[in-house]
Amino acid sequence: MTPDQAEGCHRQGLIAAQAGRLDEAQDLIAQAIAARPGVAAWWANYGLVLESKGDAPGAVQAYSGALNLDGGLAMAMDGLLAMAEGLRSAGRADLAEGCYRRAMALDPAGLAAVANAGVLLRAQARRDEAVRLYRRAAALEPGNWVHPYNIGNALAELSRLDAAGRAYESALAVDPARAEALANRSTRVLSVQGRLAESLAGVERALRLHPGADSLHTARLFLMQFDPGRTMAQVAQAHADWGARYPDRPAPAVAAPAPKLRIGYVSPDFRAHPVGFFLEPVLAAHDRDAVEVVCYANTANPDWKTERLRALADAWVWTAGMSDAELGERIRADNIHVLVDLAGHTFGNRLGVFATRAAPVQVTWAGYVGTTGLPAMDYLISDRRQSPEGADGWAIEGIVRMPDSYVPWGPPDDAPPVAPLPMLTRGTPTFGSLNALPKLNPAVAALWTRVLDAVPGSRLLLRTPGLDDAAQRVRTLDLFARAGADPARLDLLGGAPHREFLGGYGAIDVALDPFPYSGGLTTLEALWMGVPVVTLGGERFCSRHAATHLASAGLSGLAVEGEDAYVAMAAALVSDPEALAGLRGLLRDRLRASPALDGLRFTRALEAAFGAMWQRAAAGQGRASFALNFD
Repeated sequence: MTPDQAEGCHRQGLIAAQAGRLDEAQDLIAQAIAARPGVAAWWANYGLVLESKGDAPGAVQAYSGALNLDGGLAMAMDGLLAMAEGLRSAGRADLAEGCYRRAMALDPAGLAAVANAGVLLRAQARRDEAVRLYRRAAALEPGNWVHPYNIGNALAELSRLDAAGRAYESALAVDPARAEALANRSTRVLSVQGRLAESLAGVERALRLHPGADSLHTARLFLMQFDPGRTMAQVAQAHADWGARYPDRPAPAVAAPAPKLRIGYVSPDFRAHPVGFFLEPVLAAHDRDAVEVVCYANTANPDWKTERLRALADAWVWTAGMSDAELGERIRADNIHVLVDLAGHTFGNRLGVFATRAAPVQVTWAGYVGTTGLPAMDYLISDRRQSPEGADGWAIEGIVRMPDSYVPWGPPDDAPPVAPLPMLTRGTPTFGSLNALPKLNPAVAALWTRVLDAVPGSRLLLRTPGLDDAAQRVRTLDLFARAGADPARLDLLGGAPHREFLGGYGAIDVALDPFPYSGGLTTLEALWMGVPVVTLGGERFCSRHAATHLASAGLSGLAVEGEDAYVAMAAALVSDPEALAGLRGLLRDRLRASPALDGLRFTRALEAAFGAMWQRAAAGQGRASFALNFD
């Protein structure tokens, strides 16, 4: 072709593309490029055609070719970044990363590629790499709050809490009223450091600036659960006050089960998280002749557990990019009969979807510690120990009491064998806790100090990822020193891979449960590793996790009433090393034979509960508390 003929061929290709004749357009523009391969704009237009045809790799190559010829061609760079985003959304993180890296190589000062690549890497849990890219983005655009905010998020997930706090403060220096930075500094740094009063004060300040921000309201409600200074009545009223902002709506019309009941599970925590561990036995045991399961995953950082859960669902919907309205419409279109919230007022929840009444029956279970406060939430799944007689008044929802525990559990595949009782070797006992730092408070430190005082020579071992941070170790030692403990009697350890973390129970003789927020999964793992747990219990749902799990293992006596009884029980357990060693050797078998590990038994009861809920809704009856049993 002559240059003019090539230009004409290219123009004909554009006309064909505009008319939707994409195959013809691809052929014509390819002919033009073959005649004159050095025209960057033609390569970019070729990329647009290939993108329209769904040929992502071809479009990426075409856009890259255009940029190789003209690195400043905005149309080609925009196309390459759009392809990267599309590939990321489609789950092709490997190809998306390649696009971003090619864009960064072609335009090192291009902000969009750097920032978006950081988001991609953080979603893959490559947080150190993400931090480096976020810092690069901050250097390219120092006046934007979002880059230090992203740095803070990644550092918080790495348990580098002081550094995360400084990053959030940098974001607030740029925009002092930014709700996201105020909230995350409070919830992801201050609360995790056990600085509950500062954390709540930060959220309250943010709420004064942004009274309509639901994320701040839910953060406040969640943090209140850790506060020993709040009464149960105050906690319940705060939830009800928030829920009153969202009056219930009429239930959507759905086709009757024919014959299967369609169950939807909604959560950000389909991953290696307590919710993931509690849900897996249920998904595995669901009777597929009776129910069909759809998981709506708002999971930002999927992992190995995500893949296991996904394989057990009948359908899986990624929801992170959906608005509440879009997700609600999708759920209604999926004809869900019973919609189950697995998050409550925790990070990443989709309570906004439940507030709009996305299904005829809506239930909260396993992911939160009591009522959501939402009038549209019909039921709270619990058990008679978690919600004893008289607890119904603390919940907006009807309480469904399961026959055994409120959750089942599948023990970890990577758990090491139970270690011998360490005090037989050391000669003195070691108490311990592997609970998260937000559960520590001055009252807990004071009671655990009393335990140490009651057993001369004893030690206290604390292990949690937040203690990787040197400044946090200092704060934790100071917390116990103010309670009167000798810091030399404390051993502080940070995070570790799960098997190694569980192996840490090999150095603990008796576990001490915190309050008012008790250990749930932590208690089950301690028992599996042969370590009995002493718990105080209390009025709150979150105070009674350990009590229900101890009952499953036949150890209800370790759930005591009153601080004196707590100290006496801890001291009594270590006073008889031979008996404690015998219990340690039997605990795993006792737990294995208990209802806590019988996922099939639990799931049949759960399905019966869902059926009863649906029957009430279909009959036009309102919510009601009820109990299930196998008698």
